[in-house]
Amino acid sequence: MTRYLKLCNLYLVKLKLSVTNMRKTLYEAFTLVEMLIVMGILIILMAVGITAGRFAINRANDVAHQNAADQIYIALQAYYTDNREFPNGTPAFTASTLIGTSSASPLWDYLDQGSFDGGTDSTYVYVVGNNDQSTLVCVSLGGVEDEKNRGYYCTGNGFNDSALTVGTGTGSDITAKSIKYSTVTGAYTIIDALGSGATAADWVGSDWQ
Repeated sequence: MTRYLKLCNLYLVKLKLSVTNMRKTLYEAFTLVEMLIVMGILIILMAVGITAGRFAINRANDVAHQNAADQIYIALQAYYTDNREFPNGTPAFTASTLIGTSSASPLWDYLDQGSFDGGTDSTYVYVVGNNDQSTLVCVSLGGVEDEKNRGYYCTGNGFNDSALTVGTGTGSDITAKSIKYSTVTGAYTIIDALGSGATAADWVGSDWQ
């Protein structure tokens, strides 16, 4: 009887060792299902990261362009204070002529030339009218001539001004600073048409085109 019990104990010990070895063998590497799950999680995280990164870049570019347009308008207000009118040459100043790189430019004395930065590639539009008493400065948010269809940002005192001629429309067609992309005739199509006209200038990198 004692011998039988010893054999049973020996068998149980061997069985435990066998089960332990099997467990170690099973967990030495990832299974195919586990690998697929990990890969799926990584893909999702990468997609979220790329989307968030693009949003952050677009937002930063938008802020830079808006600040640049606001900076131009602040300089225009200073010019108006001294001259009682906004600059308007013959032919009308383009956005690049307005800023310029020499003392011949109307805003030369009103802008810190070395610090002005128009941001990434974009198109700036300068509109003046109503006996040089109204103006709008707009900038494309989707690249040169808004090639990415992200809209325009405008600033100035010409909003809702029917006496200000803006391309095929008037200031009354421009009612808000933020102008979203649209194919319907309205604020966007009016400003976008000016993007390739005489009152526009493309900002490329750190200098005017």
